[in-house]
Amino acid sequence: MSDATSLSGRVRTEPRLHAAALVAAVAVGVALASVHWLGLIAAGALASLVAPTVRRGVAYALGAGVVALAAFAVSLGPAAAAVPGMRPITYVAVGAGLALPLFGSLARAVAT
Repeated sequence: MSDATSLSGRVRTEPRLHAAALVAAVAVGVALASVHWLGLIAAGALASLVAPTVRRGVAYALGAGVVALAAFAVSLGPAAAAVPGMRPITYVAVGAGLALPLFGSLARAVAT
């Protein structure tokens, strides 16, 4: 068993290490998503890789997408009042914010 395998096993099973890794993964993913839309895929991949199961990895990826969307909404500030009038682009933003991290969560299924 290599060091990388034992570390990933510990990250997935030890509660404190798991929580710290999950918070770090989501933070890095959301930071990447603030620069480029491919960061949403990275956010889903990073969040799902710390999950103990593939199913939970999908849930973590969805959570990372929700966090990214919330960060985006906060970054809009006072301009958020105009969002309801921009329906087509809002649908694209929400769809991408949820679907791209889900696509990234495939990394957990591949890593199994």
